[in-house]
Amino acid sequence: MEKKYKLDIKKIKNILLKQKEELEKELSSQKSPISEQESSSFADSSDLATHDTDLSNDLSVKQIKLRQYQEILESLDRIDDQDFGLCDDCGIEIGSKRLEVYPTTRFCIACQEEYEKKQKAKNLVDNIASPGKKAQK
Repeated sequence: MEKKYKLDIKKIKNILLKQKEELEKELSSQKSPISEQESSSFADSSDLATHDTDLSNDLSVKQIKLRQYQEILESLDRIDDQDFGLCDDCGIEIGSKRLEVYPTTRFCIACQEEYEKKQKAKNLVDNIASPGKKAQK
C-alpha cells in the first residue's frame, strides 16, 4: 500500500530560506572576479592562461549560484501566491518527498523525465547539425 505524504509548506519554506541565506553568504563573501592580479603582469603565457581559466571558472560558479538563488526566490514567491507544489506542465501535485529534496523543482517526475528526453534529443540534433561548433569553443 502506497503512503500519501501531505505537503508541509512550512518545512519546505524553511528549507528554501536556509538555502537562500547560505547562498547570500557565499555570494557576498566571493571576491570580485576582477582581482588585483588582473592589473599586474604575468611571468609567462602559462600564468596568464591559468589566470584566465580560474577567472572563467569563478564566473561560471557565480552564475550557477545566482541561478539557484533566483530559483529559490521564485519558489518562495510561489509559496506566498499559494501556487507552490503543482507541476508547471501537467498541473498535478508534485510529491512532497520530491519537494523536500528539490524544493525549487517545477515539474513532477514524469514531466521532468519528458523534459530531459527532449533536451537530450535537442542537444543531439544541435551537435549533428553543427559538429564543428564544439571544436571552435
